[in-house]
Amino acid sequence: MVTQAKPAAGATIDTVNLDTGAVKPTSKNQTTSSKATSLIESILAKPTMPTGTTISPQLQNVGPNELMSTAGVTGSTAAAMPTAAAAPTITGAAAPTSTAATMPTAQTANTYTQAGVAGSTPTMAAAQGTVTAPAVAAQGTISTDATVRGQLADLQSDVETAVASGNPLPVWARGAAKATEAAMANRGMSQSSMAAEALAEGIMNSAIPIAKADADTYKEMVFRNLANNQQAAITNAQSYLQMDMQNLSNTQQASLSNMQARQSFLLSDQSAANAAYQFNATSQNQVNQFYDNMSATLSQQNAARNDAMKQYATSETNKISALNAQNTVQVEEANAQRESAINQFNATLSNQREQFNVNNQREIDQSNVVWRRGINTANTAAVNAANQTNAQNLLNLSNWAMSAAWQLWRDDVC
Repeated sequence: MVTQAKPAAGATIDTVNLDTGAVKPTSKNQTTSSKATSLIESILAKPTMPTGTTISPQLQNVGPNELMSTAGVTGSTAAAMPTAAAAPTITGAAAPTSTAATMPTAQTANTYTQAGVAGSTPTMAAAQGTVTAPAVAAQGTISTDATVRGQLADLQSDVETAVASGNPLPVWARGAAKATEAAMANRGMSQSSMAAEALAEGIMNSAIPIAKADADTYKEMVFRNLANNQQAAITNAQSYLQMDMQNLSNTQQASLSNMQARQSFLLSDQSAANAAYQFNATSQNQVNQFYDNMSATLSQQNAARNDAMKQYATSETNKISALNAQNTVQVEEANAQRESAINQFNATLSNQREQFNVNNQREIDQSNVVWRRGINTANTAAVNAANQTNAQNLLNLSNWAMSAAWQLWRDDVC
């Protein structure tokens, strides 16, 4: 039981003083008071938390499949050696046999007979022509750009677009707008609805001369284009007329020339018959001389062809032997280079696989360390929070016991 000296006479304390003996506890209250006093003394001497009120943190453990592991890349990385290709060999073609040309059968000399021209003497007919492309008058239309109304609509659209987008007015409308705003400001009506109407009227008045000038420009261009189209149509019609007249003249001249040639051919028939008789007299001798020369020429060509074939066969045999030897050397060099490249590739691939395994294992180990560190940090924070809460609860019990002891002492003393 905690005891304390009685306060001096006249001292002020924060309790309500009761007269001694004003409240006398009964025997039952004395029993209850002794139990409460024993509980308070035990809490003061060694405070303990009631069963089930102590906070025990739930610690985290590394669960299964939470840590990563890797066995690395396994398997054979060496590329298979390619099968060495056999060096191709070229066999020489057999020399072809000589194909001597056979003597052609002598033919009899042809005789020419006089050929007369059938038909009567041709007569000439005048050619008739037609105009292929007559001139057609050009037609024109006035567009909205060539009218003052269309130009006013375009200018009004520019003003509406500028006002709607918050941009400055077009250059042609700024002068009228400033003059109207100044005049309305002098009258003290710059903020009235009349100012807006006057501004719109001023802008439209300034737009009328511009619209008229633009419409006149477009109208002049329309009439100029119409005149150009009409002139082009007239020029084209004249060109087609000249071409039709020239074609008609050419047709007439061709008919005249054909008639003259026909007459000349008819007159030359007799001369041709006489020439045919003279040619028949000498043609047989010329045919016999031609076949004799052909026989001699064929014999010389057959002999020269046999010699050329033998020389070609020998030359091709030598070339084939040289190509076979060269192909063998090139195949052996290619196989050696391929084997060296494959060995180098296998060594590089093995080195890259080992580097990949080392880097991958290092990253996994770092990740596992970070994961364990996070769990340990969380567990430490949970333990500290539980200890802080338990200590606070024990402190609250001790403070309550101290307050109860002081209250009990006061009741006993007073």
